[in-house]
Amino acid sequence: MTLSHLATILSFFLLSSTAIAADLAFKKISATEFELTLTSDISLTVDQAQVMMSDPASTLCAGKIPQYGKYKFSGSENLTAQKSAEETPVFHMIQMLNCVADLPTRPKGATPTVRKIDSDQEFKLKIEGKKLTTAYLSAKENAYYETAYNMLSPSMKATINPEEWQALATAYQAKIGKLVSRDLWRVTVYDNPVNSSQPGTYIAVDYETKHSIAPVTCGYVVWFLAPDSKNHFSLMREEYGHISEDIVKSTSASDMGKLRKQMGCKK
Repeated sequence: MTLSHLATILSFFLLSSTAIAADLAFKKISATEFELTLTSDISLTVDQAQVMMSDPASTLCAGKIPQYGKYKFSGSENLTAQKSAEETPVFHMIQMLNCVADLPTRPKGATPTVRKIDSDQEFKLKIEGKKLTTAYLSAKENAYYETAYNMLSPSMKATINPEEWQALATAYQAKIGKLVSRDLWRVTVYDNPVNSSQPGTYIAVDYETKHSIAPVTCGYVVWFLAPDSKNHFSLMREEYGHISEDIVKSTSASDMGKLRKQMGCKK
């Protein structure tokens, strides 16, 4: 995909059997910051919009990690706006994007090489990654937001203050409902990756959960341990998205498979 400073027409698969036409324009703020503007012919949730922006965001960041910052809705558009049947719904969202270099982008389908640590150490790190992920997700699910926020890395905290982060986390938990089940289905250890800006150990944990409102929630977190730290891991990166129950019911099995793949769910 080629991006330009002019709005680029993109076609995305997102819902049951239709493609959503959307305009995506960007403005370069600095060498590592961009302002993305997504306009769609139908209203979307924040998570759906960010999923649609993910591939262009990766292209703009050119090997660095795309990290979403603040967002807003232009004009009168908002998630709760009610429109009459005669009106054509228009979604207009402005999203700030930061490109960071804390962890190399994971090649799709590639198996990372673990270096300098033996199998016993790798096994222990995987257990630690699962413990940290369970603690972090449980803290958010049970409204221990200060505990969860304190697990973030300095680079993540620099993009959002505690109050804003808690507001977003609270809204998202209300959107997906109570936890029903959780599967931490893949844990990958990276030891001193050659193209990372920070030496150290990284643990990536992919998960899939089921909630009372959203039967499918897929995401992953990345934990970082600096070389001079024995056990102080911090959350370096987090990405997630969900599929609501009404979308699951109205989507064919083949389309659901495509959507799950797009969101990085368990195969």
